[in-house]
Amino acid sequence: MHRPNMNNPFTPIMKSYNTTTLTAGRRALLAGLICAGVLGLMGPLGRMLLGLPLLLLAPGYLIERHSATRDLLGLPRLTIWIGLSLSLWPLLYLWITSLGLRLGDPVLWLLAILLALGSAAAAWRDLGWEGQATAHGEARETAHRAVSTGLLLLTLWVRMEQIKDLALPAWVDSVHHALMIRVAAEQGAAPFTLRPYLPVDDLPYHWGYHVLMATLMRLSGLDLVTLMLVPGQMLNVLCGLVVAGLAQYLWRRPVAALGALLVVGLLSIMPAYYVSWGRYTQLCGLVLLPGLAITWGEALRVGRPSHWAFIALQLAGLSLVHFRVLIFALALLAVQAALWAVVARWPQIRQRGLAMAFSGIAVLLLTAPWLWLLARRTLMPALATNGLAGGGNYNAFSSGLLWSGQNEWLVGMALLGALIGLWQRKHAALVMLLWTGLLLILSNPWLLTYLAPALGLALLLWSLRGHNVPTGIIGLGLLLINPWLVALPYLWLITNDVVIISLFVPIAVLIGGGTALFWDSLILRIRWPRILALGASALLLGLGLWGGLAQRSVINQVTILATPADRAALTWVEVNTPPEAVFLINHSGWLPGAQRGVDGGWWILPLTGRQTSTPPVLYMYGDPAYVAHVQAVEQQIAAFTPGQEAALFDLIAREGITHLYFGPQAGTLKPEIFVGHPGFEVVYQVDGVTIIMLRR
Repeated sequence: MHRPNMNNPFTPIMKSYNTTTLTAGRRALLAGLICAGVLGLMGPLGRMLLGLPLLLLAPGYLIERHSATRDLLGLPRLTIWIGLSLSLWPLLYLWITSLGLRLGDPVLWLLAILLALGSAAAAWRDLGWEGQATAHGEARETAHRAVSTGLLLLTLWVRMEQIKDLALPAWVDSVHHALMIRVAAEQGAAPFTLRPYLPVDDLPYHWGYHVLMATLMRLSGLDLVTLMLVPGQMLNVLCGLVVAGLAQYLWRRPVAALGALLVVGLLSIMPAYYVSWGRYTQLCGLVLLPGLAITWGEALRVGRPSHWAFIALQLAGLSLVHFRVLIFALALLAVQAALWAVVARWPQIRQRGLAMAFSGIAVLLLTAPWLWLLARRTLMPALATNGLAGGGNYNAFSSGLLWSGQNEWLVGMALLGALIGLWQRKHAALVMLLWTGLLLILSNPWLLTYLAPALGLALLLWSLRGHNVPTGIIGLGLLLINPWLVALPYLWLITNDVVIISLFVPIAVLIGGGTALFWDSLILRIRWPRILALGASALLLGLGLWGGLAQRSVINQVTILATPADRAALTWVEVNTPPEAVFLINHSGWLPGAQRGVDGGWWILPLTGRQTSTPPVLYMYGDPAYVAHVQAVEQQIAAFTPGQEAALFDLIAREGITHLYFGPQAGTLKPEIFVGHPGFEVVYQVDGVTIIMLRR
């Protein structure tokens, strides 16, 4: 029978196993099962609150519970469960779709029931461990749990406050995320095709988040809008939890988790601001990343086969969730491996290297259909046209984004935490600093032309001192990589903005670690540790409340395209227009070659299935002739000026437009252009939204 590792720093109390006793953990499980039954009877929202934890925890828990990572307890182990679960769902959909199958409702419900029963039975057995703790150790653990629970509840309240006035998810990405979720839910498969809504096949857009939400949508019956807003914010809360798990694992101190949780959830503007952009996919990838990093650390430390299998699963899953975050993760894993290799012995390095190779092969095999699709649709065309290199000001450094919110003093605190960690020779501080530096190099490859000569000069001097010719040759080669001889372009995949909005992860981990080290030094000098602990807990919760109150209005009003009037009009559209209806909507410029809608009319396709003159931007993955045709229509609408009514009416007839949608937001076209003309009839006009139908 497996027993916890009592030498593990994450195990503060001794425990014994009892097969029959109704332990505190088992009582909590029974209470949870009763609450789950009540939630299941509360309609779609209740089933969502029941289904989301099931999807995010049960698969990872069931496959991890027999592995060597059971040496880890608390947040780090929970973080691994989440990372594994987020990986397994996309992989399931990938292979079901690749084999030409569909995940039908009966199979999905059977799978959910088996997961629920299996995790409940496993938890009943695992919760048979009964504590034999000292009063001091138990009080300390209870205090940590109470503060972390308070911070989580504060974060959840703030995230719900942020979306309470949103009629529809904000900005551009949300529109095509909604369409992909709808397609995945209706097909029971990965959204490789967007038909019948858009003529797009072999879609090379990451879709791991979308199949997770589609699964939750089918299990809960929740509407698409609420599904994106509420679980999206719950994922945002979860991001703080897993970053806290990473901080606790790297620093080996529970206090580090509290500091990281406070920063991510309530002080840093990121990832709270993600809701303003609809960046649900990147958020999902960042939720997966900490579990992968913890598993990687355990694999380097212990090196058991189960570790490498979990790494393969999580790397494969992350490639389906968000490719940019996959690159971030690989950079972090490279830093962890390099620092480990510096102090490891050669036999260990060789053994781990072979395991890494096998894990890499497993990742390639697990994701083979997806990688082949990416190669055909993205990589080979980009290589043929040198399309991997970016241009223009797309990678411009945004100082306003870097120093937004409380970032100025958060960055300062992170640097202070890093200095304290380096002074005390803490491995975690060096990992986070090197990872951050590597991320900056990935978004600015030209930095290599300055770093390489410095390293080359050092190697050259070293070789001259020790008469080491190979090292000297390497040093000379690095000297040639300099700004006068080499100009490195940046890659469009990794930009400064993408890196900046992800820096909250290393910032939080460094602040959490610095907080833990400061606490360790303080607690040794205080005669009344309990009073100090109470004061520190009150301070953390007070800071959280202060930060949370400031974050309630984090959403940028510019990114809100739809109003409650738009949402009511969309409900009318779904009920009162035929499925084959085609809407003309207003649009505005967004990225080069891509337009965005200006009001709720842009949501007509993902929410009602009716076509629009400006589709979600994923239409650009369609056939070139189709893309060119849509762009030509958009250009003609954007160029309209008074006096060109005849040409506009001809366009409407030629494109088979049946309805025109005008929301409260101003656009190029106005209802007045059409009102009073023969064949145009106002059929809806409420709260600033006007819908006109053509009578042919």
